[in-house]
Amino acid sequence: MRSLDLNLLVAFDALMRERNVTRAARAIGLSQPAFSNALTRLRERLGDELFIRTPDGMRPTAWALELSGPITTALSDIQTALDGASFDPANATRLFTIAAPDYATITLFPKLLHRISKEAPGITLQAITPSLHYGEYLDSQRADVALLAWPDSPERFVSEPLFTEDWVCAMRLGHPMVGKKPTLDRYASVDHLLVSSTDARRNWVDEALAERGCTRRVTCTMPTYGGAALILETTDLVITCPGSVGRLFGNRLGMSVSSCPLETPKSMRSFHMVWHARLGNHPAQKWLRDLLREVGREIGK
Repeated sequence: MRSLDLNLLVAFDALMRERNVTRAARAIGLSQPAFSNALTRLRERLGDELFIRTPDGMRPTAWALELSGPITTALSDIQTALDGASFDPANATRLFTIAAPDYATITLFPKLLHRISKEAPGITLQAITPSLHYGEYLDSQRADVALLAWPDSPERFVSEPLFTEDWVCAMRLGHPMVGKKPTLDRYASVDHLLVSSTDARRNWVDEALAERGCTRRVTCTMPTYGGAALILETTDLVITCPGSVGRLFGNRLGMSVSSCPLETPKSMRSFHMVWHARLGNHPAQKWLRDLLREVGREIGK
């Protein structure tokens, strides 16, 4: 241990999170040459390549993956000790990364950023939509908090409901279904727009319809709700979305919003905040979670 520079582990942890030398160097305030030098020294010290350059970024070796958890935990414990027992948001300067689905960035983040700008102007926020499982981002601390429907997370995580909401239907004001009772037959007869961050063309709605012997025609799939709003304004498509998105479409974009003829499953009603248990007592993390709770209560009204 006496021959190991702790800063080399900080560089390792940054590269494990970013998987990109330029971004990792920027994250810890080093120039790219200095960061590359640190990586070379760590490779020599540990006798392993640690990261392999690929077209998709720096891929960790098997041993790097094995080292990642203990190193991240150790650095987090050190940071917690150095932070002390308090956190002063008014004077703090740090980055928080939140892993969240698309719709949280358009419903919750505007309120969250407004509060941060007033209470903690030195705090910066990064929203990511994970390409891997959310747990991997929390384990590696590439994300401080995850926001999603995950009530039964593994024991190493803490999952707390922020708010609950039903899913609703949204469409343009001139849509033929506006003003009519949203029966199952009418719902199944119109064309639908589906938002999916993957290439899936089905979600819980299609499963619920199948149980009732019905199907729907999804004529367009979009990766984000922001893009979907532009489509809805000029077509006769209907979107089934979380209630907070529906209220946003109705209040800000003047769309018609109605109840959905399908009952929202319990697993899709709850929106959770999930964090790693090892960060439970971290003052800065506790401040962020308290702020998310307050904003969540506003969203759930």
